[in-house]
Amino acid sequence: MMRLLAWMGRRATTLLAGGVFIGLVLPDLAALARPLLIPAVLGLLVAALLRLDAGAIAALARKPLQILPASAFILLVSPVLGYLGAEAIGLDGGARTALVVWSASPPLVSVTAIAFLVGLDGALTLGVMTLCGLLMPLTLPSIVLGLIGLELHISALDLSLRLAAFLALAGGLAWTIRKAAGVGRLERHSAAIDGGVVVIMLIFAVSVMDGVTAAAIKDPSRVALLVGVAFAASVTLQAVSALLFLSLGRRAAGSVALTAGNRNMAIVLGAAPAAFEPEVFLYLALLQFPIYLLPALLKPIYRRMSAST
Repeated sequence: MMRLLAWMGRRATTLLAGGVFIGLVLPDLAALARPLLIPAVLGLLVAALLRLDAGAIAALARKPLQILPASAFILLVSPVLGYLGAEAIGLDGGARTALVVWSASPPLVSVTAIAFLVGLDGALTLGVMTLCGLLMPLTLPSIVLGLIGLELHISALDLSLRLAAFLALAGGLAWTIRKAAGVGRLERHSAAIDGGVVVIMLIFAVSVMDGVTAAAIKDPSRVALLVGVAFAASVTLQAVSALLFLSLGRRAAGSVALTAGNRNMAIVLGAAPAAFEPEVFLYLALLQFPIYLLPALLKPIYRRMSAST
């Protein structure tokens, strides 16, 4: 089993790029896997924390000039860019709402795991993801209301406490596993841990695809538009943030770019589902295509940025 996981870990981006289509081809499997969404997210964060050594975690506190500006860009600047982009291409209805909400959302919880798979700075992505997640309840409702007039009725305190509890649970599980297994064993099996990340991400991709196949059959042109918007938004924000933060070094800039281009829209929709149209939830599912395909497509760029000094 460990050999199989290690093999998967060494081919992570390729397997993820192909695996994202499983839920489309097997819609019944997608419906069956849907209850595994939350456990999969928790598993991804635990796996990412296992790949971080104590020194990398301690170094987070010494990177305020990286974490704070990156978080400000993600929470304050990118929503404005998302809104301007929606206006420029004439998006309407749920597509417009989805793009603005996505661009105002915090980074994916799994972005640290993805950073390890493509060779970027997992510690930096973890710091930005955590800070943005804790501050997002203070920024997102007012920004979304100001830009598109959508009232979310989200309690900032409830959202912050929920995310803090989730991070604490993942941290506690990772600490327990690290103590039981030992640091040396975890380092020897790092490729197998990456393989476990691949398995969990495939489970997540399948579970979130429930209903996408039916939507694609019913209105293929609209689904194609939403997929195009999702790819364009992620690539654009990654390019803009990489250029803005290039002065921090190429590896840090690439890590910020990866974090900025992968957002946790699910936490917003889950907190206030009644505020959104069905098309916004469809957009959430279609976001999996850039999340799973772009690491494979952009891996040569990430590797070059990671190898640069």
